[in-house]
Amino acid sequence: MSEKVHDAGHIRLHGQEPSAESKLVFEEHTNDIFVVVTQLFCHNGHNLVNSKETFDGYPGISLWLEGGGEQGEIAISPIHGDLTKRGTTFPEGTKVAIKCPTCKEELPELTRCRCTDHAMLRKAFLTPKLSEAHIIAVCDIWGCPLSRVIDSYEMFTEFLEGRIGDLPASD
Repeated sequence: MSEKVHDAGHIRLHGQEPSAESKLVFEEHTNDIFVVVTQLFCHNGHNLVNSKETFDGYPGISLWLEGGGEQGEIAISPIHGDLTKRGTTFPEGTKVAIKCPTCKEELPELTRCRCTDHAMLRKAFLTPKLSEAHIIAVCDIWGCPLSRVIDSYEMFTEFLEGRIGDLPASD
């Protein structure tokens, strides 16, 4: 894959231009475009992206998880849409506390996830300014694929389109 820096005239996420602040990297491989998270911060400002584990050459996102009597650090792929994880594992559907591996504080709640009635999306920030406009939402249910990048205050669009919110999960 060859690295391609965001070209504002050709790429859109959720109908809005990604902000320069969030420092997302766009890669073009054949006819596909990949979004790569290059920095991500807990609410105390610790960068969750580090080079302990790499995914296709990119440093992974480190998180500390606790649930079901287990705990440990995991690394998840920084490539949006890639569900690859390494490290501690949990049974599918386990509710986990998602924490910063540095300060061990749980990531703040954002809103309910639609995967189960008791799931919450937890937020981490794409900029060191910890702006609510530029976040990543991660579900606290092990194995949920509904995590997302929310850039430029697109939370309302996500809610209106039914991808997040307080409604129970549908079949």
